[in-house]
Amino acid sequence: MFPIRFSKQSMFIQFFLMMVFSVIVLNPLSAQTDLPLTYLWKPKYYASVEGQERLTYARSFARSQMKFADLDGDDDMDLLIGKGDGRLALFRNLGNPKESNLRLETEDFEVIHEEKDANQQLMYLNKIVDVGKNAAPDLADIDDDGDLDLFVGSSDGQIFFFENRGNKLLPKFFRVTPIYMNLNFVGNSVPRFADLNGDLAKDLIVGLKDGRVMIYFNSGVSTNALFCKEYDPLNPPDPRCKFQPLMLTNISPLGDASPTLVDWDRDKDMDIVIGKSNGKLDFFWNKGNPIVPDWHLESDHFQFIDSGGLSIPTFHDMNGDGYSELFIGTSTSGIIYYENRELIFDRLKAIKALDLSLLNSTDSPERILREACDQLRGLPECLIPMGNALGVPPGAKLTETNQLIPYLLRPDSSLNSTPLAQTETEQKPATPVEAPVMQANTNTAEEAPPETAEEGEGEATGSSDEETVEKSEEPEQLVTRNQLWMNTRNFLGLHRLTATERHVVPFSIDWNKDGKNDLILGSASGRLYAFENRGEKEPDWWPLEQKVFAPNQRRYSAPTLGDLDGDGDLDLISGNRQGRLELMENRGTSEKPEWILSDVNLAQIDVGSYSVPRLHDVDGDGDMDLFVGNSRGLVIFYENQGSKERTRFVIRSTRFAGVKTPGHAVPAFFKWNEDEQMDLVAGSRDGFLGLHTSHSAKGTSVLKGWKSQSQKWQDLRVPAFSSPYFTDLNGDKNIDLLMGDEEGHLVLLENNGVLKTEEIPETEKILTQNIIDEEPDAEEESATVIVDTGPLEREDSAFDPVFELVTTNYGGLDVGKRAVPAFLDLDGDSDLDLVIGNHAGELRLYLHEPGAEDGEWLMETKSYLGYQGGRNASPAFTDLDGDGDRDLLVGTERGKIFYWENQGSMELPDLIPNPTPFVGVTGGRNSVPSVLDLNQDGKMDLLVGNFLGHIREYHQILNGDTPHFKLERRQFLNLDVGLGAVPRVADINNDSLPDLIIGSDRGRIVNFQPQQEKAVNAMNWKLKDGYFDKLELPVGGSPVFEDMDFDGDLDMVIGTEKGTLVYFRNTGR
Repeated sequence: MFPIRFSKQSMFIQFFLMMVFSVIVLNPLSAQTDLPLTYLWKPKYYASVEGQERLTYARSFARSQMKFADLDGDDDMDLLIGKGDGRLALFRNLGNPKESNLRLETEDFEVIHEEKDANQQLMYLNKIVDVGKNAAPDLADIDDDGDLDLFVGSSDGQIFFFENRGNKLLPKFFRVTPIYMNLNFVGNSVPRFADLNGDLAKDLIVGLKDGRVMIYFNSGVSTNALFCKEYDPLNPPDPRCKFQPLMLTNISPLGDASPTLVDWDRDKDMDIVIGKSNGKLDFFWNKGNPIVPDWHLESDHFQFIDSGGLSIPTFHDMNGDGYSELFIGTSTSGIIYYENRELIFDRLKAIKALDLSLLNSTDSPERILREACDQLRGLPECLIPMGNALGVPPGAKLTETNQLIPYLLRPDSSLNSTPLAQTETEQKPATPVEAPVMQANTNTAEEAPPETAEEGEGEATGSSDEETVEKSEEPEQLVTRNQLWMNTRNFLGLHRLTATERHVVPFSIDWNKDGKNDLILGSASGRLYAFENRGEKEPDWWPLEQKVFAPNQRRYSAPTLGDLDGDGDLDLISGNRQGRLELMENRGTSEKPEWILSDVNLAQIDVGSYSVPRLHDVDGDGDMDLFVGNSRGLVIFYENQGSKERTRFVIRSTRFAGVKTPGHAVPAFFKWNEDEQMDLVAGSRDGFLGLHTSHSAKGTSVLKGWKSQSQKWQDLRVPAFSSPYFTDLNGDKNIDLLMGDEEGHLVLLENNGVLKTEEIPETEKILTQNIIDEEPDAEEESATVIVDTGPLEREDSAFDPVFELVTTNYGGLDVGKRAVPAFLDLDGDSDLDLVIGNHAGELRLYLHEPGAEDGEWLMETKSYLGYQGGRNASPAFTDLDGDGDRDLLVGTERGKIFYWENQGSMELPDLIPNPTPFVGVTGGRNSVPSVLDLNQDGKMDLLVGNFLGHIREYHQILNGDTPHFKLERRQFLNLDVGLGAVPRVADINNDSLPDLIIGSDRGRIVNFQPQQEKAVNAMNWKLKDGYFDKLELPVGGSPVFEDMDFDGDLDMVIGTEKGTLVYFRNTGR
């Protein structure tokens, strides 16, 4: 972000320089962070793969909402795409109006924010458009000033408005409001603007997550729009309000209505096509006119199109022939492209002697056929080749061109108005023949009435002027000349080097001694994808296959290479889900490697799960040391105490450089500053990068002198599971950044230098065993907080949470009375699944499918884990036994607590029933359990809310090797919340201290925080007001706190008495 002082005289020049400068130096993945040293990362999107340029380095294009518009005044259409990650991608058209050449310019479209500095002087700051999730852009000249303004729908249901204060050649979008006209919807708003009633003012149509499609006619004028929410006609919010909102349709129980506008029948009014969550399309035919629209549902399976999931349609004429092509965004990155082959030209092109360039595709069929006939030596000679091209059966007698039309214009069989057995109108061929067979992917057609009396010969006398659009009589049947043919399911030409794999972990090094860095990628399936670089200045990736790359028992491969035996060639190590390391020894040469699996558990190393190894000579002794990230967010350091020829890895630190990410640490070494030492960047589950810098003096321990600079280094991020690696790919001597993500994408950021520099300087721990047990003093990676045994200190990254309502019906679920939710990844696909208890005694499991939209789950069972524990089931996932993964506790109406111990891992839970710890424990009616180490003895204690509004306190004691719980007090904190206490422990303000949050039947939520260094008893807790005071909370509230959007803070989901879920996003960070 770069401040520019306000000056009316030089504003245009400043804007221009600002935009140019931002293209050169701003990192489009981030808003710049104030660090002493800031790198200028420039995304590179295209790469050469096997000699062909491909769009290779890009993030996900799931939920693509497309908008074609001329953004640079060159008369061709550029493409703006809203994506599931909440950002906008811009493809610039380098072609022309008839031959598009769309090229990705940025995945992080920027707009201008007006802000004031400390001196209250106005500044203009370039910032990335980020609406949270599911960006849905539209461009419309809402103020009639000759340029396009920007609107962006969002998953929250808001419509963001950015006013264009530039011009058609150089647009400058200024952020005006995140809630346009105070219109706030239930979720996934998809706005489309067009003049629907002929008053020259843009109207608004909005699709919504709940399946509704709303129309807001403009009560203002073309230069000053006004859209009114539903109002009392006797007391309008604005005296200009004259239109109430209209609901065009509600596709419920389907959802995610995505409307788009198109004049499908070319009658100069707008028809409406609506995408749906089941992959099909609804078609609303406008049987009215441009001034008085009258939409009717004509098809709920338009063109028989089915994308197989979410469908998000957009129409645009790609080749300037007057007939719009269809594009469908999906729940994946694939955009389906249907080419519209205008029916008449598509048939006539079979006639070689015909020059189609002399014909106009927008003319009437009669005129086109007549002019084509003239080119073919006129009547009757032209009828034979034209009849053959149009499929006229042999033997049919033709005397004039109009007799060809019945073989040409056939109604669309996907429409309601099309009869099963087609009967032609009054126009018939001279010899009656069977009509051609209709094609499933074909819409056929017509349009204008005959231009002359001669052209109208043979038509019924009753059809002439009375069949014009302006008449009130509705057309009976829709006939068009559109013909959609699927062209591709990958319109953008995305090319992922790992095909459809997920969880990409990159590594790059020159393994064949040709002076160019090659590339190897790990994946979720365990397969390794290797590519030789055969390019010159820029890489050209050519696949390399070897037997050892194929999946074996490994999953979640994570490769690294280094010479482990001193023979001058590079050996290959891969991490895996089991937390171990596989060694693949190079039995080939340094120029032609051949890797052979030689050890499935290198040095007996076991870091728990999801090991990611990196080799680096950190102590400068000439041999390679080993660093391994794991699922708990730690980096484990193994010093090579052997030699270059014979490695001997000895564990030295289980938390090297103090790294503790939110989970799934991926270490990468990078010389961040200008000293002689390498620094450490760590990827993590939340998609950000943490920067840790080394400041140890020469001769001191490599374990000392590390400082955490940032947990969100330069705000660089991918959607989840960032996997960084630094390498010089283009030979410019600058180290570039490769980054994989959980969805299988690979991002490349080229290093364009730095902005400024500044220098930045702890205790050594000696360990002797190569197996990492889950450390009892390490912070758990889940939302539930374990208090460390050391003094509690507030971290600099703490913030006050701000909970904003997203939806009162999260996921569209209704589980019956008294919903109590709990979230955990139960199937190892790296997203949150949902377990819900209810009044009926069900324990429902809903799985979140990979690639599915946030808040979309599929019910797996109503009796998860065979639960039969009785009514008012209250599940909670929490680490009861302190082993670093989350177990399951379920409270019940009768006060009993059921316990399933997780004998798997955080990533792949294996929940085994274990009733022993809770023998004799009763929490009172409607028990709701939660755990916290209340007395700082290293063992988790138990808090149980109950129907009376009290919380019972149990301390854990050992009886042999088996934990048990002893009742300490029946009313913890002397608290009484009325009825139905629901205790939760979570660090909602990110200060590394546990908050105690209690919900209640009335809906009120109270929050307690530790007052002193250790929360030993009730006197050490203090009531904290402010976080929940202004929220409208549901009755019977059962809150749970999880990072639902993976942005690094805890959001809130509340189960309600009526069985629905209310979702609040935390925007405080």
